[in-house]
Amino acid sequence: MAVERLSSFPQPHLFTVEEYFAFEERSEFKHEFIDGVIYDCGDPYPESPVHPDFVPGRPMPHLFTVDEYLAFEAESEFKHEFIDGIIYDMTGGTFYHSRIKVNITVEFEIQLRNRDYAVCNSDMSVRVGEGRYVYPDLSVVRGQPQLEDSDTTLLNPVLAVEVTSPASFDYDRVEKRAFYSAIASLQAYLVIDQHRVHVELYTRREDGWLWQTFDSMEDIARLQDLGCDLALAAIYRAISFP
Repeated sequence: MAVERLSSFPQPHLFTVEEYFAFEERSEFKHEFIDGVIYDCGDPYPESPVHPDFVPGRPMPHLFTVDEYLAFEAESEFKHEFIDGIIYDMTGGTFYHSRIKVNITVEFEIQLRNRDYAVCNSDMSVRVGEGRYVYPDLSVVRGQPQLEDSDTTLLNPVLAVEVTSPASFDYDRVEKRAFYSAIASLQAYLVIDQHRVHVELYTRREDGWLWQTFDSMEDIARLQDLGCDLALAAIYRAISFP
């Protein structure tokens, strides 16, 4: 069965020679390395998952295990997301992207201060399913955080926030929304556009998810479960769009 990778996903990571040698040294098996891609040696087992880039008659690109991904991530200078055996590069941030992240972090820190919440930045990974790890731009946890992987991965966020880029817009709104929705503890998902005044709020309800959009600097996104009112004027503070 082929592993699904949609066109909206980020680019798979191309490994350096040094990263390949480090991986090969840790691995129980041998792998080939061609133009940044690590390949398994030999034909795939009939019942094994098949990489979406596999071409019959050629070696199959390696599908990484969770342990292999975590070992790679622990040594890497940069952050990578991991979906169904494939390691993905994360897109670089722009000035607007960075400013919006700072603005929303400040807002949540102020409103949740002295309450039983903790605000985490994009250094904190979130496990969104078996074999799936992503880095939201911001996450919030209520009460005692459940952590794994030497406390680098959060398991029980109540809120996840993504600030979109042109390359990640569909990925954040569709695939990542589905990933985050699978987390039982998650109560809200916030998607913020960095190139225009546009915010989407997904809130968990007993009968599904409520979707709201906000497009005016006068709007306020109310996160009732957290008791927060997030003004778009605060999200986009000190940002001037053309």
